[in-house]
Amino acid sequence: MFAKKPLDGIEVLEFSERLSVSACGFLLAQLGAQVTVINDPNVNISSSQIKNRLKYQDKISMDLPSTDHHLFLKKFRVIITSLGDSNDDKNKLIHNYLPNQDEHQVICSITDQGLGIENFSTPSNELFIQALSGLMAVSGLPNGKPEFAKIPISEMCAAVISCLSILASIYSPSKQLIDLSQLEIMADQLRTHVSLLTDNQSGSFRLGCGHPLCSPWDAYQASDGWVIICASSDGHWHSLLKLMNLEHLLSDSRFTNVTLRRQHKKEVDEIVTLWTSQYEVNKITLLLREIGLPSGPAANPREVPFDVDLLEAGTVQHEDQFSFARMPIQISSIGPSSPHPSISSIDAAALPLEGVKVIEFTAYAAGPMAGYLLASLGAEVIKIEAPQGEEGRKFKPQFGGVSGYFINYNAGKKSIAIDLQSIENKKKLFDLIETADIVLHNMRPGAMEKLGFGVDELLKINPHLIYCSISGYGLLGPKLGALDTVIQGHLGLTGLFGDSNRPIRVGYSIADQLSGHLAAAGMIAALIQRSQINNGQIVDIAMSDSIAWLTQLMWNDSSMAISGFQIQATDGWIVSTSSMQDYPKNLNCKELIEHFKKQDIQAVQILEVDDVINQESLVRRGFMYQIKTQNNEMADLISPPLGIPVYEPRILHPLGTHNYLLNTHK
Repeated sequence: MFAKKPLDGIEVLEFSERLSVSACGFLLAQLGAQVTVINDPNVNISSSQIKNRLKYQDKISMDLPSTDHHLFLKKFRVIITSLGDSNDDKNKLIHNYLPNQDEHQVICSITDQGLGIENFSTPSNELFIQALSGLMAVSGLPNGKPEFAKIPISEMCAAVISCLSILASIYSPSKQLIDLSQLEIMADQLRTHVSLLTDNQSGSFRLGCGHPLCSPWDAYQASDGWVIICASSDGHWHSLLKLMNLEHLLSDSRFTNVTLRRQHKKEVDEIVTLWTSQYEVNKITLLLREIGLPSGPAANPREVPFDVDLLEAGTVQHEDQFSFARMPIQISSIGPSSPHPSISSIDAAALPLEGVKVIEFTAYAAGPMAGYLLASLGAEVIKIEAPQGEEGRKFKPQFGGVSGYFINYNAGKKSIAIDLQSIENKKKLFDLIETADIVLHNMRPGAMEKLGFGVDELLKINPHLIYCSISGYGLLGPKLGALDTVIQGHLGLTGLFGDSNRPIRVGYSIADQLSGHLAAAGMIAALIQRSQINNGQIVDIAMSDSIAWLTQLMWNDSSMAISGFQIQATDGWIVSTSSMQDYPKNLNCKELIEHFKKQDIQAVQILEVDDVINQESLVRRGFMYQIKTQNNEMADLISPPLGIPVYEPRILHPLGTHNYLLNTHK
């Protein structure tokens, strides 16, 4: 007997040839939905095994009925389409159907810039989305040209966000038209950068594998390749100095805290490189893992399927000499089903997750992002921090005593600040968790158990709890420290830029943010599952799975590779899918684009961060607004790109504001 899945009984129709639609349908099918794909005689079978797997795996393929189209469309609970593809016959059919949309039906549209906004001149051009969304603004070597990732990142990210929005709409049943913009989905990942515009007037954030806030954090030359080292705290730096036998630098005034080390990055990198250049990548990685410092190889994508750690984690799967990533949302049920008075049929609400309570033990980006998304969808999210607050609060620049970084991942949450070493505090927190629906954390596997809040302990007091863990390699994978850049390197993403002679990361914290979105989707899927079988759930999200979801496109062949050509104008850069040899060298971006247009060559300007966020379509969609912090200071906050109504907090709660909940929850 097969185990029940969250979306068993849900019928889904894919009604577009976009990769994002196929990949979203794949995720829903893996969660149990019955997904139907309409055959298109004008579309050839792709030479990419991965693309075909995403399009057809565990799905039903059929021809579109010749008549009764409206009746046919009504039978599906979910329709995934692209309403902006105006020349698509399927799109016209959906447009005609919209006035007759069924009462509880979800229609999800994925377009370049959202509904009501004209597509780009070359619709669904991945290269142009990367240029206009900020990915190229933050990806590249320092003082070098902006670089693009050679895989359709925006399509794969849009698939995850559309899956999340569809799950939220299914959980709170109501008629829904989800309006997603791939441009907005990618620009959303500038959360770390928007507040830095005040400190970086040039708007340039291309740092190779560096980090705008931390150092040492980069790719360092080893004797046989490159190794990623990410020291996010003073403790990491101190451990590294001891390992390198440079303890005398502990008192060096240039390096005493993370901000000063970032200001003296050149000196820090010289010190680290002098040490790494003496050893092979495997030796360096082993030494750093022994002291708990996040690190790993900067791998070539073709090497990833044979990596021992990734095979142990289960991230890499093999079938008939074909390699692919496992489903990036892992959900398992715990314990027998049993009645629970608080679980009943879900009523439609103004926001899908109203009435859901989440207790969050998180720091930095991946876990906080997941909690932020749940809060945006209406959940009561209570963040648990130490009395001094999490490390991310201290980053620069500050707004009312809190970093812009922290604000963009934690707005909308309630705040409890307590010492978890206190037995009395633990008892109070156990009482609070007893009333919760979800516990979310992004600690290393085993850390919650050491605190006394492991899944076994929590399910004893709350058998219906959903326990979500976000970690580097999953609950059953290697117990390795992992940060965004380490994961990008280990899964081969840093090898998909430029000439690949030097690793370059996606300048977004894409492993963190994509993991956060996958975790949010997994928790909502678990809520749907719980409403059916009524028992505890474990949602296990591995950051390695999130980047494998992207780089699997290049594990087996290069048929999905994207090519592009960057040209420097007098006032910036442009990019085109066509090679351009002879052109005037004294033109600005606008003039250069017009010059190539006359030759039937499409090109767009590569926008820097400040220009990205001021694009008309993003402004019209309410991409960013301001939130009030302490002392009435205002900070920029990006609104989640979910394509449905969300909660947008206007005030940031100070640390510990909701400690009273520990005494008044019953």
